[in-house]
Amino acid sequence: MKCKIPFLHFPGIAAGILLLGCIASPLTANAHLASDNAFEGAVWEKILEEDVESPQGIVQSVCATEHYIITLENYADGSSEPDIVKAYYRNDVDENGDPVEPYTLAKRVAATDYEHANGMAYNPNTGEIAVALYSNSIPENRGCIFIMDALTLEYKERVQISDAYNILGIGYDEENDRYIIQTDWEGGYSFKILDNSFQIIEDLGEYAHTAKGDNFQDLCVSGDYIINFPLTLYLGIGDFIHVYSISQRELVSDARVDFQFQNVSYDEPESICELEPGVFVATVCVVYEDGRKTNCLYKTTVPTTDTAASPDSPSSASGASDTASAASAEKEGFLKAAVKKVHNIPVIKALAALLVILVILLLLRIRYVVVQRERRRKLRRTKQARKRAGI
Repeated sequence: MKCKIPFLHFPGIAAGILLLGCIASPLTANAHLASDNAFEGAVWEKILEEDVESPQGIVQSVCATEHYIITLENYADGSSEPDIVKAYYRNDVDENGDPVEPYTLAKRVAATDYEHANGMAYNPNTGEIAVALYSNSIPENRGCIFIMDALTLEYKERVQISDAYNILGIGYDEENDRYIIQTDWEGGYSFKILDNSFQIIEDLGEYAHTAKGDNFQDLCVSGDYIINFPLTLYLGIGDFIHVYSISQRELVSDARVDFQFQNVSYDEPESICELEPGVFVATVCVVYEDGRKTNCLYKTTVPTTDTAASPDSPSSASGASDTASAASAEKEGFLKAAVKKVHNIPVIKALAALLVILVILLLLRIRYVVVQRERRRKLRRTKQARKRAGI
């Protein structure tokens, strides 16, 4: 006898499996830069400015987690003094859902010397931040990256990539679960792809000849692109941003950057990270004419494949229509980014595993009930048959 159990008779299981499907196969944000020239004419908004803590200090790198924008100030080159890690709220609520003021300080840790502390990359799958040292005043640190806990901001371990060069910059490619590094001059300023265990799996070639300046800063990865600032300090040519295509293995854009400085003697863009598709934050060292040195965070939004205007859109569209379209695209991009961020939270992944166990237990329980019910039916039929037979 076949036992029919309509799926909708068990709404708890239906909801559980539906939720499990949403977690296991999320609507990830697949928006990428709309073109090679996405940074042309980008408008940069200053969202934070603070004095550096050390007289010789410079904030060398920045990265972003689900809840924080993380900066790393190199206390002083060649010093054994611990460098300064700071976490600023990136949203208007913290990880517990409590309201906070965005871009205000949430955490500060000064416990480890990260050498020059030139680059950072956050991996949401491990909850760790990889730090590119760039220098090695301690010989054992040559060619190494340091791993930092993204929650506590404490040092965890050292991983050596090579003993032939130091690591200048590092970015995490979330779509492909891999890292991309740039070496120092001894490695020809080459880009290399690492797997999620920091093993080199591909060499993209040397790029020393592509620099708008005479060196490079930290990098980030966005889709097919590697993005970094060239070092143009004291060259008198202004600031630029490099965009490299991974698939083409070449520099595809070197747009000029205008931070709209006033009363500034010199500046140095140090590092860049992507908050969500098309939204970037850069950390910039600024020295004013009065000698004051600060660290500034600048934010910009560039066109992506989700937000770029359709080529066949009528140029005479009304301002109201343009505003509505922009608002709709912004909401859509925010929603996709929010879903992606939720998927990457370790707690959600743990809940997903728990949900799988609960669903399996429920299914086993249902099968047990069905089997017992069928046995009772057979037993009743046997008794009735014996009764009719007079046994």
